Amino acid sequence: MFLAIDQKTRLCLLLLGLVSILMPGLMFAGTAGLDSEVKAVRVAMSLTPLSAPFIIAEDQKFFIEESVDVHITDFIGGHRTVKALFSGEFDLATSSEVVVMFNSFARDDFSVLASFVSSNNDLKILSHRNAGIRNVVDLTDHRVGIVSGSSAQFFLEETLLVAGVESDSVDMVHVDPEAMLKALSDRSVDAIVIWEPLAYQIHKSLKDDVLIVPNDKVYTETFNALVMREFARKNPDILASVVTALEKAIEFINKNPQRSQKIVANRIGEDVNLIKAIWNDFSFELSLHQWLLTTLETQARWAIERHLVDQSEMINYLMFLDTSILDRVKPGSVTLFR
Repeated sequence: MFLAIDQKTRLCLLLLGLVSILMPGLMFAGTAGLDSEVKAVRVAMSLTPLSAPFIIAEDQKFFIEESVDVHITDFIGGHRTVKALFSGEFDLATSSEVVVMFNSFARDDFSVLASFVSSNNDLKILSHRNAGIRNVVDLTDHRVGIVSGSSAQFFLEETLLVAGVESDSVDMVHVDPEAMLKALSDRSVDAIVIWEPLAYQIHKSLKDDVLIVPNDKVYTETFNALVMREFARKNPDILASVVTALEKAIEFINKNPQRSQKIVANRIGEDVNLIKAIWNDFSFELSLHQWLLTTLETQARWAIERHLVDQSEMINYLMFLDTSILDRVKPGSVTLFR
């Protein structure tokens, strides 16, 4: 009898021992499954070569490597991606810093996570051959199509200033990006200011009827990842994963320029020769630099002086630059004076 009880006890102890050994592994496996669960992030992306880091990260599956399932929707223009972000239907948006500046006068519930590219030749001034516009000074007393509230507007006014042309002497009218070709073709406007690849498409379509007006490249545009502050507060790990994937994409771009050009051309449905022609105009780098802050402040003063915004007080743009994610992912890329 005592022998029977002893055998049962030993059996129970053996089973308990096995359970104690297996249970942590089972628990870890369950936890690992949760930790590696892919999380969805909705991105409103401006369909331009400037968005190359997002395009490459998607194509090379860098987002998946970082356990984020990024769903990208294309828009024409950063002014539209930001509206999509504000609608609540998207978590991130790509846009120029001018769009940040204009919207900062209306709301303060969004931030810049990082700049990922800069260029001083993305924007072009195109004129109709019959308009008699051969240089910036010739824009005087002519009708010029711009996308109001975008980098094109600031670029044109800065270019006029450097050329000694009063901005009031140029009739600036808003034209939607996709309507620029028709506006220039039917002479609704004498010239337009537009970004790539639309500038290339219009030039290719109108051929000898369009001229590229040379300028002094006084403006360096940045493209940035924007996020709503509430989303950033609740999801720092997700954003860190997204930014890490973008850093991988930028490393890929800088090491494999020709492959990157083909991927971007295919993604935006554009001639690879265009992408090759403008590629060297882009500087791909994750950053939050002091000169971004200075640019935002310069643009804000311009907008106030030109009465393009209702507010008359300057904004503290440090409040719109969220350094927490870059400080975590790539600390040396933040050069702001804080």
